[in-house]
Amino acid sequence: MAKKILLLLALILLTATTNVEAAEEKNNLPFDVLAEAYSADENEAIAFIKTKPSGEYAFLAAAKGLEPVGIVPYSREMYNFYLDKNEQGNYSPVIFAMLIPQAERGQLDEELGDWDETLHIIPVYAIFDVKDGQVICEKPFYSASGLKATHYQAKIQNPAHERLVEIFLTNLPRLHEVIDSNNISLP
Repeated sequence: MAKKILLLLALILLTATTNVEAAEEKNNLPFDVLAEAYSADENEAIAFIKTKPSGEYAFLAAAKGLEPVGIVPYSREMYNFYLDKNEQGNYSPVIFAMLIPQAERGQLDEELGDWDETLHIIPVYAIFDVKDGQVICEKPFYSASGLKATHYQAKIQNPAHERLVEIFLTNLPRLHEVIDSNNISLP
C-alpha cells in the first residue's frame, strides 16, 4: 500500500498519468526505484531512484495527502550527512537543493531558488541533531534567492516544502538501513 502511494504521487506529478498499475506493468515510470523506506505510520516515504534515461541517482520524498514530491540529487555527502560531526563535536548544517516538479508559480516560496519552466529548485539550509540514530530537525528551514547563495536568510514558508524537507532528512536513516540490508551498491 505505501509503495503504491509513493508511486502514485510520483507518477501523477512526474508523468501526468494516473494509472499506476499499468505504468508499473509496462515499466513506464521515468525512474527505477532501487530502495524505499517508510515512516512508522507509512504515511511518509523516501526512495532512492535512478532516473531514465540519464541514469542519474536521486532521493524522492513523498507523503500521503501531500501533492508535491521533493527530489534531492544524490551525492555521497548528502547520503551520509547525519553520520559525521565537525571538530567541535556538533553536526554541521546541511545544504542541498530540493527539486519540486510540476510546481505552480504564485505559491509561497516562489521567490526562493530558481525555476526551470515548472521545476522549482529550492536551496535548503537545515540545522539538525541526531538522537539515538534519529535525525531531529530544527525549524524553520532556510533558503535564498538563486542557486548560488552565500547566505540563507529567507525562511521556507510553504508547509508542503517544509514537510518534504523534513521527510527527506528524518527518513534517510531508514533508507540507509534498507540499502545496507539489500546490499545495494552506491556510486
